[in-house]
Amino acid sequence: MHAPGRLSHRVKIAYGFGLSAEGIKTNAFTLFLLFYYQQIVGLDPGLCGVALFIALLIDAVTDPAVGVWSDGLRSRLGRRHPFMYAAGLPLAVCFVAVFLPPRGLSQVGLFVWLLGFASATRFAMTLFAIPHQALVAELTQDYDERTSLQTLRLVFAWLFGLGYAILAYAVFLRATPRYPQGLLNPEGYVGFAVWGAVIMVVTTLVSALGTQRAALQAQVADDRIQPVRLRSLPRDMRAALGSPSYRAAVVGGLCLWVSFGVNQNLGNYLNTFFWGFSSEQITLFMFVLIASSVLALVVTRPLTERLGKKRLILATAVAAPLILATLIFVRLAGLLPGGGEPMLVWVVGGTIFVSYTAIIISMTMVGSMIADVTDEHELRVGTRQEGLLFAANAFISKASSGLGVLVSGFVIKLAAFPAGATLGSVAPEVVHRLGLFSALVTLLFGVGMVLGFLPYRLSRERHAAIVNELRQLRESA
Repeated sequence: MHAPGRLSHRVKIAYGFGLSAEGIKTNAFTLFLLFYYQQIVGLDPGLCGVALFIALLIDAVTDPAVGVWSDGLRSRLGRRHPFMYAAGLPLAVCFVAVFLPPRGLSQVGLFVWLLGFASATRFAMTLFAIPHQALVAELTQDYDERTSLQTLRLVFAWLFGLGYAILAYAVFLRATPRYPQGLLNPEGYVGFAVWGAVIMVVTTLVSALGTQRAALQAQVADDRIQPVRLRSLPRDMRAALGSPSYRAAVVGGLCLWVSFGVNQNLGNYLNTFFWGFSSEQITLFMFVLIASSVLALVVTRPLTERLGKKRLILATAVAAPLILATLIFVRLAGLLPGGGEPMLVWVVGGTIFVSYTAIIISMTMVGSMIADVTDEHELRVGTRQEGLLFAANAFISKASSGLGVLVSGFVIKLAAFPAGATLGSVAPEVVHRLGLFSALVTLLFGVGMVLGFLPYRLSRERHAAIVNELRQLRESA
């Protein structure tokens, strides 16, 4: 296996470009899907959450299956790229279908439509995202270079996802005389879905083409590849979970992504009804998040070099939920006004900037930690299984729109938030409950993150020793 320490900027940028499609899909599902299906289509929020939770359970089977399949594939294009090339078009078609359900469907019909096409969209994303993520561990074994790749991957996802959200708020879902609150405009979601699909096809293809040569140069030696053995998948998963560091990355990462999904899904509710912001004001926050993404791109690797991955992720896992929840509690205590006051834009914007910088750094660390676990796993079991191990990372990121929507749906039901709501039509006590439950759920998952990440053991020194042992084994073989 040729795994150089440093990669060219062209390869790194092409690699990072690949997760842009995931950013678009994730933001569409976490920011708009629940709101669209409850407020526009009329599907019960609980049923919406259940549909995406079932889709997540399907992912629990398909994600590791695709990972193992790509681990054992031998082709002239390498192990990962055949899947990456095949994913774009099905992803686009299914994504558009999610946001264009036929008119007149019953609650059961809407539930089945959402379940079917959301599952198909997520499976198509699996075909690209898991092989793409597995390339991190193949392209380089350098502890810090992997952090750079993972940072680029996440930052591109955020930038494209946020750019897509800005396009939605400012163009497709902007305020009109007929719809003063643009999010309630059903026609706007057509262009929203189509343009998202087009961008996803382009970005997946560009990334696959841009990393093809480097991936072939870094191919794993044949003696480190096992043939496809789906029947042994449960055993392989148990072997992977035998690592305390892998379990820590998975459990902590799951809490991180679900918390992110809850905040995103409830974001339009809180911004519209709790804070009283207009679509134009909400659009400003997308630019704040872009600034957070750029800051994360600049500071993540230096912070990792200084603190190490475990200490950095624990710090960010504490900071993000604490800041977000505190802001809501301050508003509930009457220390901040509502009604979309201009001062609020600065206060909420500043809070979002700091907390989401911490969230992006945390997400970067999860992928970088799993990349290091792949080397430990090879030393333990004697084979490279990056696809299997990174299936968990793909799964937990999808939990943001699976478990995240499920939890958000129940928060909305507990708050007794009405469907088809308009500004000024929701009782103050309902808005109060929505804010309170949102803050408590955020803190709960924050505790889960800290407890989850604590058992992680792979320090820089331990990883360097593992890489050295692997090198000696390969040389002796």
